[in-house]
Amino acid sequence: MMKENKLVSNASWIMVGRVFQLVLTFITTMLVTRYLGPDEYGKITYVYSYIQLFLPLCTLGMNDIVVKELVDSRENNDAILGTMIGLRLISSLISMLCSIGLVTLFNSGSEYLWIGTLLSFSLLFQSFDTILYFYQSRLLSKTTGIVYAIAYLLTSIYRIAGIVLKQNIYFFAFAMSLDFMMIAILLLLVYFKDRQKLRFSFPLAKDLLRKSGYYIFAGLLVVIYGKVTDTLLLGKMVSETAVGLYAAGTTLCNAWPFVLTAVIDSFNPVIVDMHKTDKKLFKKKVRQLYALVFYIAIFAAIGITVFSGLAIKILYGEQFAQAAFPMRIYCWSTAFSYIGVSRTAWMQCEEKTRYEINISLFGAIVNIALNYALISKIGIIGAALAAVMTQFLTNFVFLFVMKDTRENAKLILDAILLRGVLDKQEGGFDV
Repeated sequence: MMKENKLVSNASWIMVGRVFQLVLTFITTMLVTRYLGPDEYGKITYVYSYIQLFLPLCTLGMNDIVVKELVDSRENNDAILGTMIGLRLISSLISMLCSIGLVTLFNSGSEYLWIGTLLSFSLLFQSFDTILYFYQSRLLSKTTGIVYAIAYLLTSIYRIAGIVLKQNIYFFAFAMSLDFMMIAILLLLVYFKDRQKLRFSFPLAKDLLRKSGYYIFAGLLVVIYGKVTDTLLLGKMVSETAVGLYAAGTTLCNAWPFVLTAVIDSFNPVIVDMHKTDKKLFKKKVRQLYALVFYIAIFAAIGITVFSGLAIKILYGEQFAQAAFPMRIYCWSTAFSYIGVSRTAWMQCEEKTRYEINISLFGAIVNIALNYALISKIGIIGAALAAVMTQFLTNFVFLFVMKDTRENAKLILDAILLRGVLDKQEGGFDV
């Protein structure tokens, strides 16, 4: 019961921090989007898609293994964190240079170069978000909740000041990097204030790279089918204005899933721990996690579908009116998208991580094919349809195809049908 109370408390603090972040981000994003308009906002979003391609290389897949490593080796946390941060800093510098080169290769003009350079700093500063997982692994998310609140308060002031002072597109391009820079500085200050240490270990570095190898390639594929294919193809096949309209709608759809992230982040350490002590309880928590994620997402999608037109009109104005319909479609992708995110703990504990590459490769191929076929015919609506179909096929249907992931697919199906979730039998909520 004490562990369950701590789980609830930890999730609450994550949500407090993310709610505050959501409110600030929601307000400032709306103001910045209206200020820039579909064209310039679309240009920033389009260029950032190139930067996101290198995010898996930047993270080295370590965000997917860090919680398990920290839980399994609490006495060695300083070496784990120090080594991960060191490796990520090196890969981030390489990623920055590569992303800038890719932007300039496919887009002529100094404007794209400067926007890409300013956005690329976000890769470097994200190296330090590994510290966030240290506090999550110990169910101490009160600390990180406060850090995120302060960081986003400062960066929100920066954005509003830019609008008041009528700054240009470059000022707002750097704002995204500033978000991660402030979080990095505050996390480091808090971590060292708690008298924690960081140290680099070469043997541990080799071990971590070996364990995370699957996630690097899989992460690249997830980025391709989950974040950038639609934006890049819209920019090339339609226009940057179309990217701005599409991004406005999807930004609203993606503003609320901090709730799902909080639930997943709080469940993961407990799921990892239960796998070592009680396999029945392990399956129980996995089903409960899937059920929570799925039904929270479904209820949110219903609300977005009903109110999307009004929301776009009020928040962005008539110039973004065309974003409402694709928004109504895209919002339904979240349920299976976050089922995929919540699958990580099960895959790690059951030692099935090698199948993430198969899943992600399937998702990337399907998404590229769907986007290419649908965008060419129905533009931003096609991109939204491709997103929904890709997430459903990749994070649910395809799991039944592979024998070793079929058990996970059945757990997802049980969760959707509320089978063994609400009752008092094995698998039910009895906390």
